[in-house]
Amino acid sequence: MHRFLLSILTATATVMTVWVTSEKARAQGTTEPVIRDSNVGYIDPAIPGDIFRFRYDAAYQNIRPTRDEFFWAPGGRFGPGPSFPETNVDYQDLQFYLEQMIAPQASGFVELPVRFLNPQQNPNEAGVADMNAGVKYAFIYEEDLVSTFQFRTYAPTGNVHEGLGNSHASLEPALLVYKPLGDGWVTEIELRDWIPVGGNDFAGNILRYGVGLHYDHMWCSCWQVVPIAEFVGWTSLGGKETVVESGQPPFVESAAGDTILNIKVGLRLKRGDWGDIYMGYGRALTGDTWYQNTFRIELRLFL
Repeated sequence: MHRFLLSILTATATVMTVWVTSEKARAQGTTEPVIRDSNVGYIDPAIPGDIFRFRYDAAYQNIRPTRDEFFWAPGGRFGPGPSFPETNVDYQDLQFYLEQMIAPQASGFVELPVRFLNPQQNPNEAGVADMNAGVKYAFIYEEDLVSTFQFRTYAPTGNVHEGLGNSHASLEPALLVYKPLGDGWVTEIELRDWIPVGGNDFAGNILRYGVGLHYDHMWCSCWQVVPIAEFVGWTSLGGKETVVESGQPPFVESAAGDTILNIKVGLRLKRGDWGDIYMGYGRALTGDTWYQNTFRIELRLFL
């Protein structure tokens, strides 16, 4: 299965690279793009750089937290997760991210999340969630195009019994693209494959894909104001999920084929080269969801 998924990633990467390189290049000055030029709020940036990032996320109405063991592990006789089948989870995340250049066009990063859980059926919990680390390499790094391979590993550092982790490691190869379109418009694209390692039969691969568009030529006084729109989707390729419906006993069903699509809109505010601030809102567009609504505030400092 993993070999098949990697072939999908490779084929898609080839198609995307041919598409972006076939577009007519527009001169962006005399320097290559830098991390400050990436303005998406939810898609992973293709441009490597030296950066510290702090995020606050608030998400509401996760009614299938056991889906693919992506958010948390099932409990009871199915696994080591929270004791009671869950009908709804609201949660808030604080995420601390550091990225450093380790070679030309390559960087390494580490992210530590702290999670605050507000479930309906299980106790409220707070603590360190599953941390992650990885590398990114921009194999195409030009004025009018950056194409990057990223590899991220998730470690099971969160307390699985409290719902703060999913009890297994995960691997995530990704293709990331940054492409100026001209006249201040820029698109950024991602394709990621989340691969659980060592989970039970609830765990399953999840493809994540997204495209973002931002406009970089808007100013208000001495502030650069960047409006951003993103579409982010997930498709489950296997695994299971616990279903809890009113008036019925909980049951387990396959998660294969579940597809989630969100729209994210936001603004990034920039003043000088020290860093910037992002504020954004996301909403589910499909019946399957990770959450119904989500809010994000992000501070980036360029090192």
